[in-house]
Amino acid sequence: MPRPRVVVLALTALIASAAVAVGLRWHAADQALAAGTVREPGVVDIRFAQFMSQHHDQAIRMAQALLDAPASDAVQLARGISTQQLLELGEMRGWLKLWGQSSVPESRSMDWMLLSDTAPDATLRQYLLECSRSAAGMPGMATRAELLQLGQAQGRDREHLFLTLMQRHHEGGLPMARFAARNARLPVVRELASRMVGEQVQELAAIQVMQARLAAAGP
Repeated sequence: MPRPRVVVLALTALIASAAVAVGLRWHAADQALAAGTVREPGVVDIRFAQFMSQHHDQAIRMAQALLDAPASDAVQLARGISTQQLLELGEMRGWLKLWGQSSVPESRSMDWMLLSDTAPDATLRQYLLECSRSAAGMPGMATRAELLQLGQAQGRDREHLFLTLMQRHHEGGLPMARFAARNARLPVVRELASRMVGEQVQELAAIQVMQARLAAAGP
């Protein structure tokens, strides 16, 4: 079967399964909102959903670049990331729709991460400094050139580049997820952010192991 056909079928299956799960979550959220059991979101809830949606969108794109590759640990990781983050992306965009908010933030400023009950520590200040210096507004995001390179690479070179980009991507997004897990107003947002932290910490550990195996295997 031609490679593009395999990718189309794989993406169709992933999107279909994600759509079903997201639809159920939207329905539950809509019922809760109608029943008055969901409080109004705060700025942290809204900005986290907007910025993390953008973050997930790129991670999904990178992961799907491996879906036509032969089976390997990296491909299995990519499939897991694509499936899970499609679900989370749909959930966050569903919230934004329910809240009457745009799916895109009005600016690239990450200063909403200063909106907490405690003063920012040195780690958060450093992260916000890195955000301000990043062309994408968030550290760890792949450039267009890197995404193009990933799409054109083959074999172990593609796996190595995917793992390198995804490691940097996760490390750039973790501070935002940790902040939302502590400071979002709505419990459902805090719960999702906390789940993201756990997922991405595990994936980072797996990436380090895979990179070590690729290095040991040599060119």
